[in-house]
Amino acid sequence: MLIFFENHKYNSDQIKPYLTPSLLYNDIPNHKSHTDQIGYIFITNENYSGPVFILPKSFLISIDGKDTVLGMKGIYPEDVINCDNEENPLEIAGKGSFLPELGLWLYRALNRFRNEHEGSPISRMAELDSQLPEDGARDKDFLSTAIDLIDFLKDHRSLFTQISLINHSGRNKIDWAKTVKGDPFFENGEPWYLDPAIKDKTINIDDTLIVLYYSVLKYLRDKYRFPIELGEVPYQLLSPIEIQRLIDTGIGSKQLKRIRHKYFRDDLKHLWGLLDSFFTYNMSEEDKEKKKEHLLVRKFHVIFEAMIDALVSDTRGVEELKNQADGHLVDHIFSFPSLLGAKSDIYFIGDSKYYKDDKRPEGVALYKQFTYAKNTIQYHIDQLHLKGKTAAQRKESKLRYRDTLTEGYNITPNFFIRSRVKENNTEFDQPAIVLCDDWNESKGQKYPPTNKHFEDRLFDRDTLILREFSVNLLFVIAAYAGYEDECWTLDIHRTIREAFITSIDEEYEFYRIIPHNVLPLAFDQLHTDTLSGRTYMLNESDDYLIAAFENSDQGRKDKEKFRATRLRSYETGEEITYDFIPTSLRELSEKK
Repeated sequence: MLIFFENHKYNSDQIKPYLTPSLLYNDIPNHKSHTDQIGYIFITNENYSGPVFILPKSFLISIDGKDTVLGMKGIYPEDVINCDNEENPLEIAGKGSFLPELGLWLYRALNRFRNEHEGSPISRMAELDSQLPEDGARDKDFLSTAIDLIDFLKDHRSLFTQISLINHSGRNKIDWAKTVKGDPFFENGEPWYLDPAIKDKTINIDDTLIVLYYSVLKYLRDKYRFPIELGEVPYQLLSPIEIQRLIDTGIGSKQLKRIRHKYFRDDLKHLWGLLDSFFTYNMSEEDKEKKKEHLLVRKFHVIFEAMIDALVSDTRGVEELKNQADGHLVDHIFSFPSLLGAKSDIYFIGDSKYYKDDKRPEGVALYKQFTYAKNTIQYHIDQLHLKGKTAAQRKESKLRYRDTLTEGYNITPNFFIRSRVKENNTEFDQPAIVLCDDWNESKGQKYPPTNKHFEDRLFDRDTLILREFSVNLLFVIAAYAGYEDECWTLDIHRTIREAFITSIDEEYEFYRIIPHNVLPLAFDQLHTDTLSGRTYMLNESDDYLIAAFENSDQGRKDKEKFRATRLRSYETGEEITYDFIPTSLRELSEKK
């Protein structure tokens, strides 16, 4: 197996013998070549016959100006091209199967994208190019057949244990009926049978298929470094050299033909078909036709967006929000409990970015993200406030963007989510979605800029808070490839909500204002000058207002001005008093 990386410049003699000219860009004066595509190719030429994977550039981390594999010191892309080489530094480091495993997951992910989107606009945006047999074709391509064989073991491991127990029960036991017919040796008057008859010394026909299957798995593991755990195998297996001989001579295919009609169980018939595809696909001496197969993509950021969308989005019933009226297409959207109170929901609006760690969205990307949020708010207002809906109808809706009493607006969560590759991390099963707090370290800015028209008005319609998250790219690829995205969606939603709550608590101070001698609404109206855009009510029946002041010089001035204001009731003339109780968004987020 050969491994290359997208956009990494190799010496031309390291890459040109394996990739066709149409895939390469050549820097002739410097004798360098690279490819801008990602994916899988099976090549057969005078230099090499086997699978080639081209992995995303994100898995290269620069150290002292040189690309390294996952930031591993001294391990460079040029050194890991040949996975079969015993001097491969990843092999020496005990991580020889990592890149082949990543290649398999990448192929599965690209193949899922192909199955779901081929021929669609998003497929054309990704510049997807594939030449693979159709599903159900007898002569499957090499990699899909290998993956099917690997998956069969995962799904049917108990089957092999059962067959082995059945076929070996009674085997190697003494057949006394036959044994006693022989002449025993007598010692001290006791008979000793020195050549007992043993039951069932022949190999069961099921064992023939299973031995061949496990031997092929061992061949794939040892030759191509595929991550395969064979477990305990109660059979003597063929060596990879013997399997290669069965392939090269065509004997493997002929052996399968001879036992084809010996199987009646559906699972064993299916296994026979997979092995037949494997031996039929691989070239024999009588079949010199070069096999051509590839699955490549040029715009991997489109694939990344589709993978994140499968993990994060829940677009049921929100098609109009996903495809906005002004022509904007929201990357990711889902409804989840509001940051203010667990009783109502809010839309979380995201945009995925596939870029290197040292880059940040700016300019148009920021503007578009805030536009998505503004359009979503307006859509909600149009549906529930400007279409003649009654208070009772508004109450039925779980979504709550505006408090009709204070006219404060709920916090609308907006976020970017980008890929992350951590140094030396080779774990595929850890989502590790984290809030980024290094937006602009030179300016001491932890989080992306908040869109606002006024300072210190959290509950103003135009105050839109934005956060950035990163997620383990290995996990994203494996979860999407394994169709496990739905298993993780709820946990990811919770993580995003919790991170918003924690980070906003850092930036704002929250209080409960409990008026003593007027209703909360009247109190809010009397203090419009100091509380406009700073108050919100969770429920119309509450006896308190929620107030938020920014942890900034402006926020402290606004809070002091409010606290210094003394007002009297128009009706009674008595001073309006109140309790001013510190709280937090964390506490408020849990209120019903």
